[in-house]
Amino acid sequence: MARSRRSLLGPFRRWWESKSDSHFQIITYITILSVAATLWGIIFLFILNGASDPTKSEYVSWSWFGLIFGGLIAFYIVPEFFVYLSQKSILDDILTLDSRPEVIRRRGEAEEAALMLGLVYQENLISLYERLGIKPTGRLKQVSKSRKKIVIPLDESTDDGPQPIATENSSGWFNTRESHLSRILPGAIGLRDPMLNRLIIAISGISSVSLLYNMIFGLAAMNGETREYTVDLTLWLSGEDSIHSLSPHFDGVSIILTASALTLLYLTTPAPEITIQGED
Repeated sequence: MARSRRSLLGPFRRWWESKSDSHFQIITYITILSVAATLWGIIFLFILNGASDPTKSEYVSWSWFGLIFGGLIAFYIVPEFFVYLSQKSILDDILTLDSRPEVIRRRGEAEEAALMLGLVYQENLISLYERLGIKPTGRLKQVSKSRKKIVIPLDESTDDGPQPIATENSSGWFNTRESHLSRILPGAIGLRDPMLNRLIIAISGISSVSLLYNMIFGLAAMNGETREYTVDLTLWLSGEDSIHSLSPHFDGVSIILTASALTLLYLTTPAPEITIQGED
C-alpha cells in the first residue's frame, strides 16, 4: 500500500522538483484561489443566503465545493505561503542594505531565502553582491555565470535622438518590473517583482469590477427577487438598519473605493521607458 502511494506521488514529486524556481509563485496562486473559493462559499451561502434563493440554485453546489475543498487546501497551503513570505521579507530587507559588512554578516540567511524563492530572487541578490564587490559562492556562483546581461550600446558618433537606457523591465503588463507604482515608491523593492505586481492587479481589478457591478447592477436580492439592489457602503459603515437601494445607486464610500481601486490598477501598468538625450 505504501509502495503504491509512493508510485502515485512520484510523478507529482518529480514535477514539483522540476519547478523549484517557481515554488513561491505556485504556492501564492494556490493560496489566492483557495482563500477566494473559501470566502466565496462563506459569503454566498451564509451572508447572502444563496442556498435559499431559488434563482441562484445552480451556484449552490459550486459554492459548497469551493467552501469545502478551498478550505481544505487553504488549511494546508496558507502556512506554507507565510513561510515563503517571511523568507521574501528577509531578502527584501537585505536587498535594501548598502553596508558591505552587514550584507556579509547576513549572507547566510540571504542566500537561504534566495535559493528558496527562486531564480529571480537569486539574480537580485547577485546584483547586490556585484554592486558591493562580494563574490557569489555555491549555487549562486553558477547562477552568476549563467546570467544574461543585456547591454544597449550608446553610439556617441551619431545623433539619432534619444537612446533608451537598458532596464530590467520585461515586455507586457503582467511581466513588468517597472510599473508606475514602483517608480513612485522606489524604496519598495518588492514592487519590482512581477509576481507581486500580478497580485496587485488581481486584487485591484476584482475590487473595481465588484464595486462597479454593485453600484450599477446590484449584488443584493431582497424577498427572493433578482439581484438588483445595491449595497450602500456608506449606510453600512454608519450602522444603518437598511443598507440596500434599488440599482443603479452611487454612494460616497463606494465611489471613493472604486476610484482608489482603479487608480491602483492603473499604477500597476508599465511605466514609460527612461531615455537619455544623445550629445551633439
